[in-house]
Amino acid sequence: MKTLLLLRHAKSSWDDPSLPDHDRPLNERGKASAPMMGALILERGLFPLLILPPSGNSPCP
Repeated sequence: MKTLLLLRHAKSSWDDPSLPDHDRPLNERGKASAPMMGALILERGLFPLLILPPSGNSPCP
């Protein structure tokens, strides 16, 4: 059975509202939660074969 995994980005910083969305850094909560989400994905044995970011400007491993 195939699994579809939908993720949203971690919490971003709005300290500089002039920054475009793709340039907005993670805030402290986002920096803490992103590794936890990665560990949870690994723990559950989920290994994405394809990652589709919202635009060509998003980094994708």
